[in-house]
Amino acid sequence: MTDTPNIVFYHYSYSPYARRIQWYLLLRGLPYNECIQPATMPRPDIARLGVRHRRIPIVAIGRDVYLDTRLIMRKLELIQPSSPAVRPPLGFGLNPSDKKASAEALALERLLNVLTNDSGLFLEAARLIPGDVPAMKDPVFGKDRMDFFGGPLNPRPKKPVSAPSGASSPTASEEPTASKALERAEALAEVRHAASILETTLLADGRTWILSTEGPSIADIEAIWPFHWLASMPGAFLDGSGSEEAGLDAVQFPKLFAWIDRFSRVVRAARKDQPGLSKRIDGDKAAQEVLTAQFWDPLSNVSSYIDTKDPVARAASLVIGKHVVLWPTDTGKSHKDVGKLVRFCPDEVVIEVAASEDAPKVMLHAPRHGFRVRPVDGAEGPRL
Repeated sequence: MTDTPNIVFYHYSYSPYARRIQWYLLLRGLPYNECIQPATMPRPDIARLGVRHRRIPIVAIGRDVYLDTRLIMRKLELIQPSSPAVRPPLGFGLNPSDKKASAEALALERLLNVLTNDSGLFLEAARLIPGDVPAMKDPVFGKDRMDFFGGPLNPRPKKPVSAPSGASSPTASEEPTASKALERAEALAEVRHAASILETTLLADGRTWILSTEGPSIADIEAIWPFHWLASMPGAFLDGSGSEEAGLDAVQFPKLFAWIDRFSRVVRAARKDQPGLSKRIDGDKAAQEVLTAQFWDPLSNVSSYIDTKDPVARAASLVIGKHVVLWPTDTGKSHKDVGKLVRFCPDEVVIEVAASEDAPKVMLHAPRHGFRVRPVDGAEGPRL
């Protein structure tokens, strides 16, 4: 794709997932418009597009709207304008036509993706947010995050578990209560485990970047984001015992922290060198730009398609044009999108949505992994 399409980036500043996309845009020099969102629901700017999904970020390229940072980066990789100001794609494996691609690079990108996105690492990292962070003291934020996570961030038994009469310990089916300090220490231990994987393997030989590239690649973005996020919050690596000695620091993990520092310097330089790369717009302007644009995605400009060999497509009797419900399976599950099914591929689902019956339609794209698609009974989709 030789032209630079219009990109609208919906996010809020301290979202760790939004940082992944912002880094990508900066490192490639892709111009974009940003529409800043509140950290809590509702988000009427996004609702104007006919989208109910609550996770941030959301990126619109033309009249195609993308959910989940992993899919978003795959789509941004396809943008290869002729402008010399835009740098080449950052991935070795996400772009199969790239001559640099190799089975090993592809495997590392995907395995690092699994390490930081599918292993539960983010949930453990979120438990390390210091209690004095202003958002953590805000009851509105707390209630919103209970909706996001589907319950308290640190669920605890309602009643303490005590040893039954005549026994010295709780039964095997019971879970003893833990203090907040212990829960924090357990979360820190999980983050340390992930950090040690990087420290003792990919970073152990002193390489500058994960794939020994000239600059950061997608593999670096996939691996660094939870550690970079926590490192930006003073006190995040304390174990909760009252000691001022960090449970994870540059003394214990020198290569990890040197890598974080290098990455931060590169991002700061990219931001300084490209002062006009992004333009901030309000929700009305963002909606106008998206809803009046042409469809950009190659999948939106070809005939509809369903993989008839797909087990879900067969079991759910999915057909083109059928109303379906689309939602993530881990966090933000209470906000579901309803639309007409356009494409159902092994790694992506596309549905057509709109804010109202007479509003312009947008194509809403989500990855198959981590999302569920179910048919809606009846001819019209319900108002969820």
